[in-house]
Amino acid sequence: MYPYLITSNTVTLIYQGETLTVTSTHPTFEEVCDLIRKGEWDTAATKMRPALAISSYAEGMEIRDGSIYLDGEEIDHGMVPHILTMKERGFDIAPLLAFLQKVLDNPSMRSRNQIWRFVSTNNIAITPEGNLLFYKRVKDDYYDIHTGGTFQYKVGNTIAMPRHDVDDDPESTCSHGLHVCSYEYLKSFGGQRTLLCEVNPADIVSVPIDYQNTKVRVCCLTVKQEVANPQPLDTSVYDKPF
Repeated sequence: MYPYLITSNTVTLIYQGETLTVTSTHPTFEEVCDLIRKGEWDTAATKMRPALAISSYAEGMEIRDGSIYLDGEEIDHGMVPHILTMKERGFDIAPLLAFLQKVLDNPSMRSRNQIWRFVSTNNIAITPEGNLLFYKRVKDDYYDIHTGGTFQYKVGNTIAMPRHDVDDDPESTCSHGLHVCSYEYLKSFGGQRTLLCEVNPADIVSVPIDYQNTKVRVCCLTVKQEVANPQPLDTSVYDKPF
């Protein structure tokens, strides 16, 4: 048994010489109270100590002192405050941590800095594995619109090209690379079919500045499923390949 104090607002536990405290606003407050009531001290301490609680999410990552660390080094990235807020609100942050890990694996500093802004601005969904779900328009035969015969984007296909062949300059528009975009901006592009594609954040090469930063160039994607075409905003722009 370990020394503890439970009030209506806080739980304090002295565990192996460490003072752990959570307030009633913490998502695990009631669970911690129940664990202490049952005498499950190790589990209670794990729930109360962020650095331990995060260990099951991402190898080498931990949260302490209001920061996220990877292999002992503090991560300096724009999405860290969002992850900490989501954790405090009781959400499962495993997908966000997996996403962050893959962002950090991206070899381009410019891409690492652009990705989170693009994702949060355009409401891009994150899979449990930390990948991103984008959309793409193709011809009726599933070939790309730009060349009409280079890549066939059928469900289940993984399309890839050498990263060094993808234009990494965001100032270059409609350049070399595999292009995907947010759902909303599909309405401004032509094509007979709409596909949902999964992309590893490490494979994002650049975010072109055209179309209000709503599409990205990648070096690899996997076609997950076909979805209904969105209602177009302006058919006069349907000559723009995507």
